[in-house]
Amino acid sequence: MNVVQLSPASPTADLRALQEVSNFASTDMGWGGEDRWTYRILSEEQITPELLRLCEHGMDGHVDYVTFQPCTSYEARSQDRFVVQNWDMPDGQWVFSGIFDGHGSHSTVDFVVEHLPARVRTALQVALTGGEASSAAISRLLNDSIIEIDNIITRDFLRLFPGGREDFARLSDQEIESIIKHKGEGEYSQNILRCMQGSTALLTLVDPSGTHLWVANLGDCRAGKFPPSTILALLVSKSAVGTFSVRRLSDVHNGGNVQEIQRIVNEHPGESECVLEKRVLGYLAPTRALGDTWMKLPAIYLRRVLMRTKQFWSAGLAEEFAKRIITPPYVSNVPQVCHHRLRRNTNRSEQASTSTGGGETGDVDVALLLCSDGLVDLYEDRDLDEQAYLKRWAAKIGEAITPLLASRPRPSGSFSSHSQPTGAHIAHHREERRENLAVWLLRDAIGGDDISRASANLTVEMDERWIDDTTILVHRFL
Repeated sequence: MNVVQLSPASPTADLRALQEVSNFASTDMGWGGEDRWTYRILSEEQITPELLRLCEHGMDGHVDYVTFQPCTSYEARSQDRFVVQNWDMPDGQWVFSGIFDGHGSHSTVDFVVEHLPARVRTALQVALTGGEASSAAISRLLNDSIIEIDNIITRDFLRLFPGGREDFARLSDQEIESIIKHKGEGEYSQNILRCMQGSTALLTLVDPSGTHLWVANLGDCRAGKFPPSTILALLVSKSAVGTFSVRRLSDVHNGGNVQEIQRIVNEHPGESECVLEKRVLGYLAPTRALGDTWMKLPAIYLRRVLMRTKQFWSAGLAEEFAKRIITPPYVSNVPQVCHHRLRRNTNRSEQASTSTGGGETGDVDVALLLCSDGLVDLYEDRDLDEQAYLKRWAAKIGEAITPLLASRPRPSGSFSSHSQPTGAHIAHHREERRENLAVWLLRDAIGGDDISRASANLTVEMDERWIDDTTILVHRFL
């Protein structure tokens, strides 16, 4: 037997080994239990460059954006999508922005983000062709565009079986399988996948004068467990004495909203299982969404088509949900649409009496914050209620925006997180963090002054996602 003799490590080697692991630690990521994961401890100077490396961020005109999912595994890739577009119209340039939070997988949210902005733009062009459209007309076109996109998802699925429900019921199992295989291009057909997945939507539209804002909201940008006060759209205002405040512009469409639950119960009298444990049919958290078509059609389509696919079972669906479908639809595709008159620096006497009310004379609206649910999740274990979030975000935006209020306008542009930062760029990370209000908020959310927490959120060695998809848009009204 050959024996390998190893010499003991020298004191210098021992010291070098200790130095190599001195900047690592372990954490339970707030999950509790005995499991621990290793993370690298970063210095304050390293945190923002690492954050910028991991996220997609930039500035498009007056909109700052960031989207963040640090887990790099393919299965954990982000289901958040966002859009910022400037549209040249007969009366000037309109600004459209939106956040879309997918659930189930990527097919539905990708379809929505591809087609919904274009649908809104076309409808707006038509409305403006004959002259200035009323605020009510623009609200209607946002409402109708969202509903139409959802109807297209349903129609694309039903077109696989053009004979209608009665003819479909007479088809044999073999005939249905043949249709799925040949006409539907198999169980992986996008027309089928979109029926088992969904997306929420939060849209905003600002007119060329910068004084009119429309917000359209469908869903809660949250598909998992949620607090009942999840915030989606916030208007940040600066008072005459220099303090900042935030007010909500959209409701949350999920089981935490008592009015939403009552609406579903009223629409399905006598159906005790239309809502279970604050979830629609005991399954879905959002009460309004694009897609999720299986909850909007008779159960026969779920049983005879969708249950034949592997995706059905991997999505956590089961026969028990089909039994609860009696009088569909259960998930609504009707958005909440609101119009707001923005208070600007000029003509303050007029701004004091806006169409939405609220605010004190002399208040000026300085920013609009849109976020997916991941931003709230990052504060979950800090024991903060909704009012605490509002005050914190108002303070952070105020802290970052105050130096910019008197500065010259910033040109359009963006910096891709996939680009290699130069030495000059790294030297100005702290300055960029303050200028990009979305990144500024995200930096606070991942840990704030807690360096260990921020380091763990950025560098923890886990194969599964430890942070929900987080997307933030901040529209600056400067």
